[in-house]
Amino acid sequence: MKVLLIANYEPDGQTSMLAFKRVLERELPRIGCELRVVSPPKRVLRGSYTSRWWKWLGYVDKFILFLPSLAGHVRWADVVHVADHSNGMYIPRVKAKPNVITCHDVIAVQAAKGLVDGWNVGWTGRLFQRLIVNGMASADLVACVSEMTRREVLAMGFADERKVTTVLNGLNDDFAPVAPDEAQRLVNRLGISVQDRFLLHVGWDLDRKNRRGVLEAFIALQERAAAAGVAPVMDRLLFVGPELSPESAKLAQEHGVADKIKTVHKISHEELRAIYSSATALLFPSLQEGFGWPIIEAQACGCPVFTSDLAPMNEIGGEGAVYLDPGDPTAMAAAIEQAAQRLGEMRRLGLDNAAHYTSAQMAANYVAAYQRAIRERTTQPATQP
Repeated sequence: MKVLLIANYEPDGQTSMLAFKRVLERELPRIGCELRVVSPPKRVLRGSYTSRWWKWLGYVDKFILFLPSLAGHVRWADVVHVADHSNGMYIPRVKAKPNVITCHDVIAVQAAKGLVDGWNVGWTGRLFQRLIVNGMASADLVACVSEMTRREVLAMGFADERKVTTVLNGLNDDFAPVAPDEAQRLVNRLGISVQDRFLLHVGWDLDRKNRRGVLEAFIALQERAAAAGVAPVMDRLLFVGPELSPESAKLAQEHGVADKIKTVHKISHEELRAIYSSATALLFPSLQEGFGWPIIEAQACGCPVFTSDLAPMNEIGGEGAVYLDPGDPTAMAAAIEQAAQRLGEMRRLGLDNAAHYTSAQMAANYVAAYQRAIRERTTQPATQP
């Protein structure tokens, strides 16, 4: 089977989408697919990310200059896979062949419809999201990365139910436990000690990622322990992501925990594995996700997970995760304290759960989706002239 995979524009720096591409690029040939991966090359984009022209020049590369070369690739393929729903505008250009598009989440579309608090979308953004939805609706098959994403696609009427399926994400790299000595060697340059009892958060500083809630829960852990006259379950907080916002930094200073908090950014995969393997626990109280990769990444490295009692987090974390109210930092701290005696059990159950999310299984499920798209295209009744 000749599979054309249309990947994301690399200058956009969408880390998770680039990782998703790498998984399929690695796994599909292993199960017999002849794979061709294409993405828009950087041609006219110039300047820094902060430039007001960055977005528009990127659009020229992605949606104008890339299109002529795309036609030849489509002719080669048996099936076309658009790897990210945000490139739904490519679907009309690939309709000559059976096609599949992956929907990772509908969060940006919901924001464009005014359904996400604090996320204001301009008219160009609303137009862009409308074009994305129209493209997704015209695809032969929409593959959603979680059951929750599938439910939201159907609830918002983005595609016919007969054309929507679920292909669960798999681990996007070789996440596995790292021995303490090796972990320490890997994180030395970051100024981290694997002997510390640290609470971990992995993610960007977006409102829906709830980093502020993580900070407030950590503060509550310290204050509850001080009031009880005992050592806190975790006495360090590590953010893998950008620096704290000025507001969060001020809050940490006011509560006397600023010296207990560290942020690291632009780390290697090996360093991330070492951090997961060394953390006392991951706190991932996200308010909205399409899937929630850090949950299974952490579990695969033997890191206990505390996450939101919301879909899809409570659908993919399995029995090894503890689910909590992401809007109540004090309750989050209490849940972490209550689970402190069973962290070993959480590690074991988490490892078992993560084993269900292999990249090989994800790739096999995509091959089944490709075969379905091809089969349904070839069995469609011919249209009358």
